[in-house]
Order: sequence, then C-alpha cells, then structure tokens
Amino acid sequence: MLWFRNLIWYQFSPNENFDEASLIDALAATPFTPCRGAEAKSSGFGAPAGVIEEPVFTSQGFHLVALHSEEKILPASVLKDAVADKVSEIEAAESRKVFRREQQQLKDELTLTLLPRAFTRKRVTRALIAPRQGWIFVDASSHNRAEELMSALREALGTLKAVLVSTKHSPSRLMTDWVLDAQPVAQNFQLGEDAELVDPLNSGSQIKLKGQVLNQSDVQAHLQGGLMVDRLALNFDEQLEFVLHADLSIKRLRPTETAAERMETDQDDPLAALDTEVAHLGLELNKLIPAVVDAFGGPAEV
Repeated sequence: MLWFRNLIWYQFSPNENFDEASLIDALAATPFTPCRGAEAKSSGFGAPAGVIEEPVFTSQGFHLVALHSEEKILPASVLKDAVADKVSEIEAAESRKVFRREQQQLKDELTLTLLPRAFTRKRVTRALIAPRQGWIFVDASSHNRAEELMSALREALGTLKAVLVSTKHSPSRLMTDWVLDAQPVAQNFQLGEDAELVDPLNSGSQIKLKGQVLNQSDVQAHLQGGLMVDRLALNFDEQLEFVLHADLSIKRLRPTETAAERMETDQDDPLAALDTEVAHLGLELNKLIPAVVDAFGGPAEV
C-alpha cells in the first residue's frame, strides 16, 4: 500500500495558472537523469510509482510527485589515501616537499578522477500536493530533504507559495501539559506510549520513553522538574498513529489496524489500486493536519 511514513508539511497557495496539465509540463521539463562522468550529484522529477511513467499521478484532485536523486559516494578515507600516495610519488620523484595548497589541488584533481568509478546512492522523495485544500505533504524524515524537493518544485514551476506552518501555542508546551494532565488532550487525539523529554536549558539532556503509560507520576515528576516534551506518540481518531515532534514534523505515521483494513484494496489493476491508495492517503492527511493545527490554537498570526 502506498503510504507516507514521515511527514513534513507546508501550507500551499496555488496561483491561478496551477493545474494538473501545467504541473505535468513543468516536471516533465526537469526530468531526472543519472550522474554522468565526474558529476557528483544529480536530481530531477520522475515517476512517483512503479506502475506509471509520467512524473505526476492524480487522484481525487491530489497530485503525487517524486524527486529522484543520485549521489556518488566517495569515501573520505579512499580520497585521503589517494592524495597521500600521489604526494609520496611527487616528493620521491622530484625531491621536494608538497605543501598544503598543492595537496588541495591534487585532492580536487583526484576527486574528478575517482568520481566516475564511485558507488552511487539513489533515493526517491515523494510529495502529495493538495491544491484545493492548500497543503503540500512531503514524505521526508528531515527538513533538509523536504526542502530539496520543495526547491526543485519552485525551480520547475517558476514560483511556489508554500510555507511551513507555525501555531499560536507552543507544541512542546502544550504536549507537556497533556502529559501532566494540566490540560485535556485535544479533541480526537489520544496519548500513545512513547515520548522524548528534553531539558530546554541543556540540549544534551534527554529521556526517551517507550511502551509506557505517559501520564503517570514518575513521568510527570520529570516534567515538573523542568523537562519538556519534545516528541509525543499520538493516536488520531482511532485511525492514525504517529509521533509528533515539537517542530510539527511527523514520524512513524501509520494507519491503525482498523483503518488499514478499511483502506485495503483487492483491485487487480495496478493503476486502479494506485488511484485508490493515493485518494486514501490524501483524504487521511487532509483530516489529520488541520486537526493538528487546531490542537495548538490554529495558525500563528503573521
């Protein structure tokens, strides 16, 4: 089943010319091509699922896209040894010392020589664009990786009005209050059994909790002592389970067993199955994310 396990999300304001056709044309004009020769990295848009060739798959108004990237992996130890061997060769042949500036030049030259023979690492970052609802959901575990896709989208489209959302109330403060029972958990959300507590005055101090009842006295004692909740496992409407971070990114997102059974498809046609899966993903995320924003008081006033 097509699903996003991680989620970094942006509020999206499509311009008047944004539609499926323009999106396809823009992404088709910036296709992925593998690294050539001494090229260290290459990226571009490609098929978001194996059963299609086009760079966009649309279902129920949701557009699934994917940024493909390839990077040459040249271990630092290999390059260091190659430079050392070359320096030794020059010093022995010319009876002189090779100084730092020349060593850096040798390093650059050897990098270009070794890159064509280096191993490659490939990855695909997917995003779901929901123009009607005003969201872009990126399946990425880090903001850097999400921004790579967003930057590529901006470049391909020429303009893209999309921003990360901040809320009126601090997610960390409010999640701490939920675990302390100082405030009721937001409507339709239930506490899970995992959390990470951090000291706001000492970033190296943290406590990871797994498989525990969170609002019990010993956990609350840590919070009363000044620690704050940085990550919190939650259940939304008995349909989705996930870990919410203080920066509003989401990890370990998955449907509950009940929801997974509801979303299962027994269609034999791969395209029909993909259509159903993309629609389910879009509908579920468009229920979850507005509820998360509302849980923390709505969008922050600019």
